[in-house]
Amino acid sequence: MIEFTVIDEADQQFAAVLNQRRVTIRLRYNLTTDRWAMDLSIDDQPVLHGRRIVTGVDLLAAFNFGIGVIFAFATAAGEAPDRDGLPSGLVRLYHTTEAEIADALAA
Repeated sequence: MIEFTVIDEADQQFAAVLNQRRVTIRLRYNLTTDRWAMDLSIDDQPVLHGRRIVTGVDLLAAFNFGIGVIFAFATAAGEAPDRDGLPSGLVRLYHTTEAEIADALAA
């Protein structure tokens, strides 16, 4: 499992290798909705734009990108991925593979 570090910048970008693919994630904060949105590129090809960060769901579930699962997790009940939640660590952004999830569920 990989934890992405979100800094206190309203527009940020970082890269990682997920399931042997080069992935670039851009996070942008939307003042109107008080939420973060994610853009995703795989192997330098844009594949997702403006996906709202929501806790407790696989942000990639509706797509078949083959890179695993990206999800936001609230460290305490009621925390939201708002302007402060992600940068402060009250909400954290993770990547995991389906195999890791299956292993965790089996344990």
